[in-house]
Amino acid sequence: MPRLAPELVSDGRLQVPSAPLRPPPAALGASAMAQAAAALGGSVTASASGAVILVDRHYTCSDLHGRVRIGDVLDILLDAHEARALLSPHLCDRLWFLDLETTGLAGGAGTQAFLVGCATITRDGISARQFLLPGYEHEPTLLADVAAWATNRGAIVTFNGKSFDVPLIETRYLFHRVPFPLEGMPHVDMLHPARRLWRARGTMDGTVDASCSLGTLERLLAGVHRVGDVPGFEIPARYFQFVRDGNARPLEAVLEHNRLDLISLALVMARAITLIERGPGATRDAYECLGLARVYDGAGRTDDAEAAYLRSIDLLGRVGRDPETCGEALRRLAYCRRRTGRLREAAAAWQQLADMPRCPALLRREAREALAIFHEHRARDLETAQAHARHLLAEQPLGKRREDAEHRLRRIERKLARSASSSSLWLEPDMMNAEPDA
Repeated sequence: MPRLAPELVSDGRLQVPSAPLRPPPAALGASAMAQAAAALGGSVTASASGAVILVDRHYTCSDLHGRVRIGDVLDILLDAHEARALLSPHLCDRLWFLDLETTGLAGGAGTQAFLVGCATITRDGISARQFLLPGYEHEPTLLADVAAWATNRGAIVTFNGKSFDVPLIETRYLFHRVPFPLEGMPHVDMLHPARRLWRARGTMDGTVDASCSLGTLERLLAGVHRVGDVPGFEIPARYFQFVRDGNARPLEAVLEHNRLDLISLALVMARAITLIERGPGATRDAYECLGLARVYDGAGRTDDAEAAYLRSIDLLGRVGRDPETCGEALRRLAYCRRRTGRLREAAAAWQQLADMPRCPALLRREAREALAIFHEHRARDLETAQAHARHLLAEQPLGKRREDAEHRLRRIERKLARSASSSSLWLEPDMMNAEPDA
């Protein structure tokens, strides 16, 4: 008969709840762990401190991930040294990929990584090894096995790993007071370059999809459509059920989800490297080209960034749609030129932005302000500066921007008045020497 938990009521007496509490899960025995490992196509490794279920899979060069061959991904990842260095200055030749499945999505001290997915790449294919926790009491063994496997592995590649995966697993090592094996390893988080490359994304019919999840990117880049995939929010519940009843069948989809994430992570990195190496000509549309320009710009490769900005602007201008994205490309082009001291060329980009049909009001105001500053202080063309300042005020800016515009216009008008006064003084000697009227 299950134990009933009494509760205190307001008068201090004990009251028995109507439903019994669920008993804590019993630890899986050796036989149950072996059955779970067999169901998942893996094996059990045991030590004096506990056990871990290991699952290994190998993907050959001829295997397809969507419409992309694994071999093509590997060729790019293994050969593109310069482009990899642009993604991370400390990225070495040996790469390995990391992805966790956890008992919660929010992180924190109570969240555990019940599945650690790792993958390495060679000319022969992608090899994935997954460390599955058969019960909470086995966590020290899992951490020790992961540490032994990761030793001298090289650079880590993750997707949102700097914010989630690596800090979470580091917390588990700290909890058990053992050294963190990934400390100091080179690490590239592909979420950040992916956002630069593919967040500003739309289609020529005007629809926009700004999601940069791994699932979205694998569909965009390789046409991957997962069949029978388990939703991320459902993954913790499947593991909790496994811990309670020992049935590993519901975890098959979780492990497959994790392996596909590892392969898609390699795919995303390979596509980013391809764009970096081949330049704007390798981009498929204006949005990807604008994203590539942002990557170049962030890395200080100004010439490459400018070429990508110009191609993006040209592609968007041909169809005459999406003025927001075209305006953003012109804005970034202007700043790119200004950083290298080419102020007249930057002003040309601002002028093109100001003259663009259906230009967003916020961007047009920024362009007018930049042009007023340029013509007042650099070109010394006060009449043009005055015209831009007046156009800016006609845009009805608010707050401090309006105060600055009014102050600028008054200053320009004072300069024009002084200039006119100086001109009249230069005319006085001629006027004094002129012949009197008859």
